[in-house]
Amino acid sequence: MSGDLFKSFGVNLPKEIDAALGKALLPATLTKVTPGTRTNITGGTKPTEVPYTTRGFIDFQNDEFQNPTLAVNGRKVVVLLGNPLPSGIVPRPGDRITIEGTLYHIPNDGEVDRDPASATYTCEVREA
Repeated sequence: MSGDLFKSFGVNLPKEIDAALGKALLPATLTKVTPGTRTNITGGTKPTEVPYTTRGFIDFQNDEFQNPTLAVNGRKVVVLLGNPLPSGIVPRPGDRITIEGTLYHIPNDGEVDRDPASATYTCEVREA
């Protein structure tokens, strides 16, 4: 579904944005974390981690108008380009992002927003 509306008009907006901005942005790795299965009743689960290379940047957003208690600290977000990611691979809570040498995670209660063309994903993150 990534950018389907724009593709129907002959425009691959995620690809265009990647071509225009990609080289100016920071290298980033989205690591998809999938819970493993329990092999015995006393053993834990071993999650599967698969890294995907993309580009992006770190930003801070002030939630003053949405939640006054967060106005002082705001929240840290990482914006990732969607085009370098394989089809169907999108950031979700529980995933990890490495950018500028720092490992972040998208908390389970964190938000991931995308634009209508899936050209960018804005991920609420916390340092891991």
